[in-house]
Amino acid sequence: MLPIGPFCAPRVPPESSKRPLFLKRLLTDLFVRSAEPPPSGRLEVADTRCPGLTLRVTKGGAKSWSLRFRDPNSGKLTRATIGEYPSNTLQMARERALTLKREIADGINPVEKKRHDRANASMRTFQALAERYIAEHARRHKRTASADERSLRIHVLPRWAARPFDSLGRRDVIALCEEIVSKGSPIQANRVQALISKIFSFAIDAELVSVNPCARLKKRSKENVATRVLSDDEIRLFWRRIGDPPNSNRIGHTVSQPHRADGAGT
Repeated sequence: MLPIGPFCAPRVPPESSKRPLFLKRLLTDLFVRSAEPPPSGRLEVADTRCPGLTLRVTKGGAKSWSLRFRDPNSGKLTRATIGEYPSNTLQMARERALTLKREIADGINPVEKKRHDRANASMRTFQALAERYIAEHARRHKRTASADERSLRIHVLPRWAARPFDSLGRRDVIALCEEIVSKGSPIQANRVQALISKIFSFAIDAELVSVNPCARLKKRSKENVATRVLSDDEIRLFWRRIGDPPNSNRIGHTVSQPHRADGAGT
């Protein structure tokens, strides 16, 4: 161990040294703040008050905290990242290290737990749910699958891809659809809202969520049904295509009768 005064920065070996400098001492706020970067490699200082807690200082001056521990299952020496300094103070690092130590005492490797939690979180995103909906439901209905995928790619995933799907509520749906309306596409907003509703209905059936945020949500815009009168050429083509009697007689009679909007004349 190199002799170090109570508040002075640690002395470091010459640049020719290739091995990381590892020291042990009681860490203080002043020491952590004043610790100078080594001329090469990195400096690691272990806290004697909280065994395993280590301050790492790189050649570039970056400082960070980690906890050195032995895997409770394999016994292998492992390092768990705690965070950067100064956003994580010495007191915060000690508290976090104690939390990790309690997990280790319970037989949990915090590094593996963090990796597992990240994997689970990625499966709880709206993008993961949307991809499952397309794969298991929408592609069975090929007529709408391509339109659904395109609508997701353009209008929904840019905003919701990384969001946990169970965190999305009515306000999120309304905000997304209103944004589409503001861009001059009110009918598309209706289509997107309907698609989101189908995805969450699929999630309810799969017991992934219990509530559909689109339930009883009004359409963003009223849609008018278009009507059109057949041209003379289209009428002649129609007569050629309807086939032989008796169907042709019945269909022709129905088409030739005047119809009113209230159903009279039928």
